[in-house]
Amino acid sequence: MWISLASLVVASGSLLVATPAGATSASFTSPDPCSATIDNGVCVAAISTDYTTSTITLGITVGKATDPTTDPNWDPAQVPNGATGVVWNIFVDGSTTPSWQAIDVDVDNLSGPPTFTGAVFPYLDANVPTCLGAASFSTSANTYAISLPASCISNPTSMTVDGGWAYSNGTTQLVAQEPTSGGMCCSVTPGSTTPAPTPTPTPTPTPTPTGQHGYWLVGSDGGIFSFGSAQFHGSTGSMKLQRPVVGITPTANDGGYWLVASDGGIFSFGDAGFYGSIPGIGLGPAGSSTPKRLNAPIVGMVPSADGGGYFMVASDGGVFAFGDAAFEGSCPGIGGCSGAAVAVMPDASGNGYWLVTATGRVYAFGDAISYGAPGPQSAPVTAAVRTKDGGGYWILLSNGTVDAYGDAAALGGPFGAVGGADPATAIFTTSDGGGYWVVTANGAVYTYGDAENDGSMAGQPLNGSIIAATGW
Repeated sequence: MWISLASLVVASGSLLVATPAGATSASFTSPDPCSATIDNGVCVAAISTDYTTSTITLGITVGKATDPTTDPNWDPAQVPNGATGVVWNIFVDGSTTPSWQAIDVDVDNLSGPPTFTGAVFPYLDANVPTCLGAASFSTSANTYAISLPASCISNPTSMTVDGGWAYSNGTTQLVAQEPTSGGMCCSVTPGSTTPAPTPTPTPTPTPTPTGQHGYWLVGSDGGIFSFGSAQFHGSTGSMKLQRPVVGITPTANDGGYWLVASDGGIFSFGDAGFYGSIPGIGLGPAGSSTPKRLNAPIVGMVPSADGGGYFMVASDGGVFAFGDAAFEGSCPGIGGCSGAAVAVMPDASGNGYWLVTATGRVYAFGDAISYGAPGPQSAPVTAAVRTKDGGGYWILLSNGTVDAYGDAAALGGPFGAVGGADPATAIFTTSDGGGYWVVTANGAVYTYGDAENDGSMAGQPLNGSIIAATGW
């Protein structure tokens, strides 16, 4: 039983994204937050495609402000033969007009478990499926997928896709519509990609010389304080910022760094490449009167596995991926997380990450493995950092407690020496992973394991509290 595509009219939109040469997959991460006041309360969070010489796999991750399974106005009859579904438009061999459509649709109603099925059709010919596809839906991740033989669409030499999602609520069919409607996503050829115009190139990392170590402390005004071998590459301390700086992250060779503000503004210094920002995709700060805006302020950022992009995390657990950083899910996408997010950590593979909240919870996305979490404590979590091999992580509490998980060594923390008006605010590891530094709001620096003390701002006047730090 197939849903009529005329009934499932889905407004689609996406962006052309670049992926590393030789990859078989590409993805688009939506900048559009899902809220009851935006896009009728529904959104497409991500679109992905994987094209080998024989098989095409398509995916869409969706979000909703109101869960249709608990909505009293839900009416599956508004979408004939199905309660909810997605459509991918497939453009082949450089065409700007879709040639094919693939669908993944629930053919049951809410009286029982949904059963998803899929098919691929010539564009706008919903009555004659070319092939059936293996369709799936993940309740926990809100992700739809379909896999089909490449021969179903005549084995094109290249293709791009866009996609969208629809469900019914009362008498109104709700559709996901991105602000970039009309664009195309995920351009791929079998075994490689057709790249979009690339952001600022990532410099080839030059390893930090053996035996050198240093770090940067950053204040909420964007002022940078450099110690040891860490070089000063610039700051926002003399700029008039729209929102305070909330994070710093270094490039792979420590030849530069990015600063991020709570509105998602990015400031690149040294050899740090610019891959985009929240204001650059048309979203205003959280709490502003701008129609399109963040649901919650940005609280931190980290680079992707190879430094060719970065992730930002908002306090509601929303994740924004830029450059080659791959979106793998977020707290809003799983119905919310316990407590405000304070940190995001990419795993070693680049295909997953952990979100850490102030209430001591750790949420694993993609292929990241959860190694444990402290849970609610007498003091909030303020920061976290993974081990060098990604096999564990350290969680920092404002009172100086450092909890170790996985292969992270329990090396201690400044518990009893910090807290109150001078909370612990940052933790970062040495280049070999054999130690770490803990930094406080007043600029004090504490060393553990093989970390060495190269200086601090303790006792010095500051224009803004130290809110983040990084180094090697």
